[in-house]
Amino acid sequence: MFLPWANADTGEYAAGNQAAEAIQNFLKVLGVPHLSERSVKFRPGRSSSQRCLFSVPVDFESIGMLTVKLTMLLADLGMSRQDADECLVPLNTTSVEEGQLPHYLHLGVEDDRCKIYWEEKRPETLVKKERFVLYRAWKWRVGESVARSDYVMLTTAQAARQAIEIELSLEPISPLHDLLEQLQVSFALAQEPWPPLTVRIEEIQDGQPTGRNSLNVHLHRASLPLGTVAGTMFSLARDWQSTSRDSVIAWMANHGNEVLSNLSFGRDENDQPFVTCYHGARRHHPEKSDAVQRSDRIAGHSQHARKRSIPTA
Repeated sequence: MFLPWANADTGEYAAGNQAAEAIQNFLKVLGVPHLSERSVKFRPGRSSSQRCLFSVPVDFESIGMLTVKLTMLLADLGMSRQDADECLVPLNTTSVEEGQLPHYLHLGVEDDRCKIYWEEKRPETLVKKERFVLYRAWKWRVGESVARSDYVMLTTAQAARQAIEIELSLEPISPLHDLLEQLQVSFALAQEPWPPLTVRIEEIQDGQPTGRNSLNVHLHRASLPLGTVAGTMFSLARDWQSTSRDSVIAWMANHGNEVLSNLSFGRDENDQPFVTCYHGARRHHPEKSDAVQRSDRIAGHSQHARKRSIPTA
């Protein structure tokens, strides 16, 4: 498994493709503080580390500039004009005037696929059965129709627990069970409630569900290092034959002390199981310096990560 960030310059994500470079250039031109994060995805027979995610708070003055620059970026990334117009609706005049702007903008790349997410600010309270879309995403490849995803927040611990159990029941003998149990124990040791904030992904493409059936659990509150799940990720990679043992060792050696921020798992649009680990959030302050620092705040979350040393390799 190729790890493009293992020895990367601390100021850049050397993802090796034009989409990642275009997003980083967009952020440089925008000139506002932002976060960056890496992730690795495991599936039966393969893995992917050509993944990066960038997050920008939508609370700076020039929404007009953001709209113009984002329109240009989406065109450069191969999104159709019709899809771009729909995607940019949250930045329209009405949203600005009514104070209903999204909380965060997230831009991502996964291999040859591009992604844009709008994150809403979580309300102080939610009615139990109220449908609240925490993230709304558009995902596409050049020449391919856009897949739209709603990340629906599960508003009670019981709903989140049931959803996790349903996903696990689809893989009755998978090390995925051990992975979730390890996280549950680690949350207990950190004196944090389990399950954490959980969202269910609902995805459609060309007006039809893609078949994806998955969850995303937010792990920020426990401030766990990625290395916490090293053993279970070794088992998962071996069971699924996703990648070599040496590749997992290299991944953990280089990033094991970084904070594990999110875990996505379930079944993808091809009805194949997958697990994605998000980790290593970093904060960029272009107005001060191009140097990258470890993030002490997670996008859309008040939790501050505990201080950790930056890997030297």
